[in-house]
Amino acid sequence: MEKYITLITNTITPLRKSPQRLNLRPTSQEDREAIARLLFSAYDESTFPTQENAQHYVETILNGTHGEFYPEASPILIDDNGRAVAVLLSLKNRLDHNGPENTPTLLELITTPSRRREGIAEELITYALDVMHTQHHGAASTHISETNAAALALYLTLGWQRWTPQDDTFLPA
Repeated sequence: MEKYITLITNTITPLRKSPQRLNLRPTSQEDREAIARLLFSAYDESTFPTQENAQHYVETILNGTHGEFYPEASPILIDDNGRAVAVLLSLKNRLDHNGPENTPTLLELITTPSRRREGIAEELITYALDVMHTQHHGAASTHISETNAAALALYLTLGWQRWTPQDDTFLPA
């Protein structure tokens, strides 16, 4: 069974290197199919064997199966051809994890393989944290597979910290 690491951060984003350069917008229900196509293209067959599997997973997120979907803090980047390039799907409260109570969760961060390493993921995270901060959430969490070195490096570079249940009273200042 795959193991996950829980990371937390405060929602103040002092590490922003430059102004937002991408035309991001909140995810809407109309983005379901575009997100499913992106998800299917970004993962290997063991995660989503078919487009329908990816579509079902997206439906569970947007319909609140994992917790209340947080569309304002779920930015999406659509290219000039109307295709989803990247998306970050957030929840106001995640129902199926052991993270900090009442803390929004960055659930899925997906960038199309051909557009990775362009700083898009960092902008999506910063956008989501800015929204959360504006809406009076002091902290956010995410869960990263122990084997996903690239994602772990990204979050740690952005100042996220490892969290365990023993740290329950600690959230970054």
